[in-house]
Amino acid sequence: MSLVELSEVTKTYDVSPPVHALCGVNLTVGEGERVAVLGRSGSGKSTLLNIVGLLDEPSSGSYLLAGRDVAAANDKVRDGLRAAFLGFVFQESHVLGNRTVAQNVWLGLMASGVPRAERGDLTQGVLERVGLTHRSDSLGRLLSGGEKQRLAVARAVVTSPKLLLADEPTGNLDDANAASILDLFDSQSATGVAVLVITHDARTARWADRVVRLVDGKMQPVLRSEL
Repeated sequence: MSLVELSEVTKTYDVSPPVHALCGVNLTVGEGERVAVLGRSGSGKSTLLNIVGLLDEPSSGSYLLAGRDVAAANDKVRDGLRAAFLGFVFQESHVLGNRTVAQNVWLGLMASGVPRAERGDLTQGVLERVGLTHRSDSLGRLLSGGEKQRLAVARAVVTSPKLLLADEPTGNLDDANAASILDLFDSQSATGVAVLVITHDARTARWADRVVRLVDGKMQPVLRSEL
């Protein structure tokens, strides 16, 4: 089943002259599928991620999320779907440096409206899954780069999203830490979670089930032999 279906999606920014960030993009992402999107800076990758993540609206075209047309959904509907379906991981982990690892996850659960009685077990469980239980009481600013990114993954998956959106999640990491992040994504994919990754990183592109490229807002398939 396709979780994400973009059909002829465009995005034009009304400036002078107009900027055509996406031009007739078609993209499907199935349950449990790992898809990587390549492209140079300015190719439209961030715009695509914002539209799929319900942070922005397309200028035209259709977007079905789990079979529901969300292209023109209002803010309340978008907020609800984002909380129910989506998890986000960015290149900059956005860890709260003056909060502990556990508090970073706890506060994310609170912001998502998870009842207080459930937050402790969920926090403990997700920290075990990402290998950070021993750092639970450490302040965020004291974590290594790899640990911060694992914490970012923990916050993204703790609410059991159906779609994980990642923007350059391995770009600042060495090979060992990048591999650990991709392993965490694999564990999510194995449970049916779709993973859509924006990347410049050849390691991440080779890891994906399918790779596409954005060039001047237009999407092109990428052959394995090109990676």
